[in-house]
Amino acid sequence: MNLELELALRFLRRRTGVLLRGTAMAAFAGVALAVAALVITLALMNGYSRAIATALQRGNAHMVGFALGSLEPGEAERLAGQIAAVDGVLRATPVTYLTGLLDDPAEPTNPVPITLKAVAEPPSYTGLDEWPSGDGLVAVLGERLAMKVDFESGDTATVRLPPEGGSWILPALRLEVVGTFRLAFAEFDEQWITVPLAETLRMLPKMGIAGIEIEVADPMAVEEVRQRLTDLDPRLLYTDWREMNSSLFAALRWQTLSLFVVLSLVVTVASFQVSSALVVLAIDKQRSSGMLQALGATPARIRRVLVYSGLLLGGSGVVGGIFFGSMISWIMTATRVVRFPPGLARVYMVDSIPLIPSPLHLVAVAGICLVIVFLASVWPAWKTSRQDPVASLRAV
Repeated sequence: MNLELELALRFLRRRTGVLLRGTAMAAFAGVALAVAALVITLALMNGYSRAIATALQRGNAHMVGFALGSLEPGEAERLAGQIAAVDGVLRATPVTYLTGLLDDPAEPTNPVPITLKAVAEPPSYTGLDEWPSGDGLVAVLGERLAMKVDFESGDTATVRLPPEGGSWILPALRLEVVGTFRLAFAEFDEQWITVPLAETLRMLPKMGIAGIEIEVADPMAVEEVRQRLTDLDPRLLYTDWREMNSSLFAALRWQTLSLFVVLSLVVTVASFQVSSALVVLAIDKQRSSGMLQALGATPARIRRVLVYSGLLLGGSGVVGGIFFGSMISWIMTATRVVRFPPGLARVYMVDSIPLIPSPLHLVAVAGICLVIVFLASVWPAWKTSRQDPVASLRAV
C-alpha cells in the first residue's frame, strides 16, 4: 500500500478528540445527504423522461408516413404492405386523425374535446386482435375519458366533427363503446378515442387517409428504418416519435442539466465540511506531522497524506450517498410514491413517475463529487504542509 495512503487511513482511524470525531461525522453525513439528493433528483428526471417516452411509443406509432394529400383506401393498403416488408418494421397500417367534441350526457352544453384515431388494425394497447363487429362504429376510449363522461362497454356515445367545406352542419358519429385503454399518459387517457378505419370511411366517404402508422422492432433505432423507407414512395413524409416530441425532450434535458448544476453547488457547500474536518485533523495530528517532517517527510508528502485523508472521508460520503440515493429511488418506485391525481396528471402528462437511476448519471455524480471533494481538500493540506516542523513538535 502507498505510504501516504496508509498514513491517511491511520490518521482517520485514530480520531482522539471529540471535535475531530464530530467534524468527521458531519463531513461524511453532509456529503452523503447532498449526493443522495442529487442522485434522487436525477433518477426522478430520468424516470420522468422514460415514462413519457414509453407512453408516447405505446400511444403513438414509432413512425408515421404522412401523405402529401389524402390516400385512397386501396392505395393506402398497398403502401402499408410494402412498408411492412421492410427490414426492422413490425407493423404498418393506414391511419387518419380527426378532432371533434364528445357529448357528455351529464352536461349536454359542455361537450368534451377529443381526438379520434381511425386505424385499420387495432393498436396493441386496446387489447384487441381485431375490430369486433357492432351495430354502429365501435370505439375504444381512454380510461379517464370514459370515467369523466361515465361510459362503460355497451354504451353509445356521440361525437360531433367539424363541418365539411361549404356546410354549417356538424357531422355526428354514433359510437358503440367496446372497451377502454390506459397508457398512463394524460393526453391519451383523457382525450383519445380509437375507432376502425374501414367503418369510419364508410360513414364519412369524403374523408381520406392521412398516412401510414409504422411500428418498428427497436424504437430507439427509428432513424435507420427511416432511411430504408425514404425511397419507397416520394409522396410520404416520415416523422418519428422523437422528432414529433423533440421540444419536450429538449426541455427535459435542459431541466435535468440545470438541476444537476444547482445540486452540485449543494455538494460543494457540503464539501466545506470536509475542509473543516481536515483543519481539525491537521491540528489534532500536528505533532505527528512534525515528527514525519523531522524524519525526512517533505511538505509535498504531508500534503498528499492530508489530501488522501480528505478524499477518503469525502469519497466515503459520495459512495454512501450514491448507495443511499439509489435505495431510496428503488423504494419510491416500488411503492409508487410519485403519482398524481387527474388534475395534476394533465399538467405533468403522466399519472406516476418511476425513479430510475441511470448508470451514466451515477458515474457523472461520482466523478464530479470526487473532484469537488478533492478541491476542498487541497487548501487545508497545503496550509498544513507549510508549517514549521519545530513548532509542530512543540505543540501539546
